[in-house]
Amino acid sequence: MRWFHALVQFGPIMDEPAKAASRLLYGTGFGLILACGFGLILGRMDITILGAGHIFLLISLICLVSARLLKQNQNYLKSYFPDENENQMAERIQHEMQEIENDSAVGNAWAELESKVLEKEINSEQE
Repeated sequence: MRWFHALVQFGPIMDEPAKAASRLLYGTGFGLILACGFGLILGRMDITILGAGHIFLLISLICLVSARLLKQNQNYLKSYFPDENENQMAERIQHEMQEIENDSAVGNAWAELESKVLEKEINSEQE
């Protein structure tokens, strides 16, 4: 059995956006710490003198803290990376689309009513 047969049989597996973002932030943070370590080993970065390497270290710490906050279900970055599965996301999007359709129907009804009133006013002015 090939690997893509299982993928076709079970369908694609998608993680929640918050989980994927958390993994990405962890990877970026640890990768930047590794780059700072290589900079220290090669002598391109000095721990006692502030330089460009410390910016990478600061960014890595920000990434790691952000990933940790996302993983602990804090409200930090939740508007960008919701913690919901596919079914919850589909329900939320369907609910939002229904609200938009309802608002559109109300707006169309008001526009139609206004056009009828204006049409009556114009007809009364012409007579």
